[in-house]
Amino acid sequence: MASIRQIARLTGYSPATVSRVLNHDDRLAVKATTREKIIQTAAALHYETHEHHGERVRAMNLQRSRILVLLTHQDSGPTSYFTEINRGIKMAAQEHGLPISAWLMFPQPDFDYRRAADYHVLILVGTFSQHFLTQLYQYNQNLIIIDDYRYSDRYDLVRNNYEAVMHQALDQLYRQGQRHIFFIGGAINPVAARGSEQTGIADIRTRVYENWMQVHHLTAHTYVTRWIEADGHHAMTAILDRRLPIDALVTASDRLAVGAYQALHERGVAVPDNLAVVSFDDSAQAAQLTPPLSSIRPHSYEMGRAAVRLAIERLIDRRTVAEQVILPSCLVERASSAPRSK
Repeated sequence: MASIRQIARLTGYSPATVSRVLNHDDRLAVKATTREKIIQTAAALHYETHEHHGERVRAMNLQRSRILVLLTHQDSGPTSYFTEINRGIKMAAQEHGLPISAWLMFPQPDFDYRRAADYHVLILVGTFSQHFLTQLYQYNQNLIIIDDYRYSDRYDLVRNNYEAVMHQALDQLYRQGQRHIFFIGGAINPVAARGSEQTGIADIRTRVYENWMQVHHLTAHTYVTRWIEADGHHAMTAILDRRLPIDALVTASDRLAVGAYQALHERGVAVPDNLAVVSFDDSAQAAQLTPPLSSIRPHSYEMGRAAVRLAIERLIDRRTVAEQVILPSCLVERASSAPRSK
């Protein structure tokens, strides 16, 4: 690589002047012709500034890195929540020249924890058991977890601001006069190498709903199911069979809301005149339902990209302190949660 002194000899300027020009020293007053001659000579000799050399070294270090992505079982679909997270990971990794060595779907009964030491960073998508995370951490301290709402001071976490936006949705229903608000949520069973734990943990949406109802001195009605349409239908049917007063429903996903819509249609319950409905995910289905479904939109694609940024910080900057990235989600209001006609 060419040196400052070589460029100085060829241009006739001092090494100090050449160095300050090539390093963009704004305090240096030189003629435009002088600056242009130095820059052209440096380019002809393929000179690299410290900045460019650093960028080249950074790129080479990233290309040598080995990334392992671990996934829990996920809903399929071209625009589903987890599909978008995975797409964000892939796209950001490609843009930075960061190779992903493997994608592993869990459970994996024959998984060897020692394998984690073969990689520079592990990105985990979903909720894994604490025991599983502890075992991984023994072999690799660069863990980045997406979509886990438990606190950790060891691992990087990427999550949505579901607490805040759930409060927003419930507050709005309350302002509209709804007091009998029911909730259909999904079970969270942390995944380990050999399978899912039988004892689940409360989903963040469930916890926020129940706390909010308690604060407002209202009776909570929580139905926790699997994350499929059939269970949303079953839960909604069970709610209607109880013949309790109900004027609003929140579901933890659009798939559950689709099942609930079917049950409401079968019973002749009109949305939103008899019952307001708010959901999560803002999937393609939400806008196509009748009436269109109000739903909370997560920035799932950006969650994947954020995880890659955290990985690069650990690889290049050698960051060891765990960080949390909380992305804003937003309530997309449609006809399903409109105020009731008077």
